Amino acid sequence: MASTTTAAQVANIAESVMGGMFIETFIACLLYGITTLQTAYYFQTYSDDETFIKCLVAIIWMLETAHTAFCVEFVYEYLIEDFGNFFTFMTIKWGVGATVICSVGIATCVQGYYVWRVWVLSGRSRIWAGLVGALIVTRVVFGIASAVLCYTCPSWPVLRSKRFSLVTVSGGLGAAALADVVVAVLLSFYLKRGRHSAPRSQQSDSTINRILLYSVNTGAVTCSASLLCVILFAVQTNSLNFLGLVEIQAKLYANSFLGSLNARMLLRDTRIRQPLYSQGDGSVRLRTPVIAVYQQTISRTDRSVSKGSSDFRRSADLKELESPA
Repeated sequence: MASTTTAAQVANIAESVMGGMFIETFIACLLYGITTLQTAYYFQTYSDDETFIKCLVAIIWMLETAHTAFCVEFVYEYLIEDFGNFFTFMTIKWGVGATVICSVGIATCVQGYYVWRVWVLSGRSRIWAGLVGALIVTRVVFGIASAVLCYTCPSWPVLRSKRFSLVTVSGGLGAAALADVVVAVLLSFYLKRGRHSAPRSQQSDSTINRILLYSVNTGAVTCSASLLCVILFAVQTNSLNFLGLVEIQAKLYANSFLGSLNARMLLRDTRIRQPLYSQGDGSVRLRTPVIAVYQQTISRTDRSVSKGSSDFRRSADLKELESPA
C-alpha cells in the first residue's frame, strides 16, 4: 500500500511539473514540421530570390533543427533516463541552455529581417531602424545571460531564487515583445502612408489590407507568447510550463518569417485572378472577361476541281475564320 501511494505521489509530481511542458514540446515539434514544409516550399517556389534571403532561410531552418533536437534531448533525459526519480525534475539539463541559445538566434534573424523591412519602407530612416535594433540587441544580451544561468545554476529552485534570473527572463522576453509591437506598428504606418500616396485601386487596397492584417497578427501572436512566458515563469514556481512555451515561441518566429515570404505567391495569384486596366480619365476598373466565338467553315472539294479553285476556297475560308460572330 505504501509503495502504491508513493508511486501515485511520484505520478502526480511528474504531471504537475512536466505535464504541460511535455505537451508544449510536442506542439513545438509539430510546428517544426510546418517550418520544414514551408522551407521546402520556399526553395521550390522562389528560386530567383536574392542570395541573402536564401541564406537567411537556410540558417533559420538549421537553427530550428538544432533547437528541436535539443528539446527532444532534455525531455528524454527528464522522462526516460531518470524515469521514476522526481528529484531530477529540479535539475537543469544541459539541453535547456542550448535551446535558449537557439531561440535567441532564431529571434535575432527574424527580427533583423523585419528591421530591414522597416528600414526600406521608412525611406531608410535610421531612427526607427536603430530603435528596433537596440531592442533586438537588448533581447540578445538578456537571452545569453539566461543561457549562462542555465549552466551555472545547478537546479531550478536555485535559479528562481536569484533575482537576476527574473530580470534576465523578463528583460529578454519583454524586449522581444516590445520589438514585435514596434515593428507591427511601423509596418502598418508606412504601408498605410504608401497606400494614401499611391494611386488608389480596389486591388491595391485589398493587397495592402492583407499585408497589414498579416503583419499585425504575427506581431500579436509572438508578443503574446513572450508576455505569457514571463507570467508563467513568475507565477508557476513549481512547474516548467514556461519552458515549453519558450520552445513554442521560437517556432512561431520561424513560421511567421517563412509565412511572410511564401505569402507573396498568394498575393500574385490574387492579382492575376482580378486583372485591372486604366482608363483615359485615370480611373481603374476591373477588366471584364470577353469570350469571342468564331465561325468555322469546312469546305470539301471534289478531286476534279482545279488547283486555282481550291486555293480560292481556302482563302475564303480563312477570311471567314478571322471574322467574329
